[in-house]
Amino acid sequence: MPKRNDHILVLLTSAPWWVSIIFSAVVYVVLAFLAPAWLENGSAIGEGLAQTSVTLAPILGVVFLVPALLSVIRDWLSGY
Repeated sequence: MPKRNDHILVLLTSAPWWVSIIFSAVVYVVLAFLAPAWLENGSAIGEGLAQTSVTLAPILGVVFLVPALLSVIRDWLSGY
């Protein structure tokens, strides 16, 4: 039997809408606040990764909100 390997966005779309919102908020907080604090250790690579994580935080936050919208539409169309 083949192993099923679903993408995280597919799993979030099939989950309730609020799961995607919480996941999006956690991703944003980790990338915008926690990762830079962990990565800023004085090295050039750490500083670059910290700046990149701050830049990517809003983008990935919005990307993980898309499954919430799709989940709401799925629930609405199914009559829930």
